[in-house]
Amino acid sequence: MQVRIRTTYLWLFSLLFFFGNGISQETEGDYTFTEAQLAMLKKQEVEINAWVEELQTPGVRIEGSTMVFSNEAQKLIKDEAYRASCYAEAGYTFRDVQLSLTANEIQKAFWQMINLYPSHKEEVLKYIYAYDNVFETDKVVTAAFYTYGFFDPAITKIEKGRPDVYRPDLFEGHLKSTREIVSYILYFRKQNSTKQM
Repeated sequence: MQVRIRTTYLWLFSLLFFFGNGISQETEGDYTFTEAQLAMLKKQEVEINAWVEELQTPGVRIEGSTMVFSNEAQKLIKDEAYRASCYAEAGYTFRDVQLSLTANEIQKAFWQMINLYPSHKEEVLKYIYAYDNVFETDKVVTAAFYTYGFFDPAITKIEKGRPDVYRPDLFEGHLKSTREIVSYILYFRKQNSTKQM
């Protein structure tokens, strides 16, 4: 689900403006928008869509025969202090999740919740699914795994700027949790859409 402003109205307003109607304000229902407000709404729509797309983009992906790293993944590879700050040796808590969400580090918070799963299965599923009205959480959970899972010091060593997975068993465990969370999200979404019919 993409966050969208009703583009029908934007096109209508744009059409009236470009045909030289000379009208500086258009009204829809109880709302009156100036041309400047419409421009601002369109700019915000573009920014929101870019933000959602970034959230849903995995940190590591394969394109043809090339491995592509996002900015966050590159930072995890290159900055040892930053990498150490992103991972908790003693495990994660919901306080860690709260701090990440407060800092608008959504993928990082989802990675932390993947780590809390299945020990806190019900809470994790509720928290993640609560965001499903804002963005497609299944895609963000998957992106979080492919961003943070590859660089977890418990799983991967970074040698000469290249990741070396030395604990594939842990990686597979997180992948299993990720797939299970995604399947629950899809199930909840389907149940919710069935109820709305």
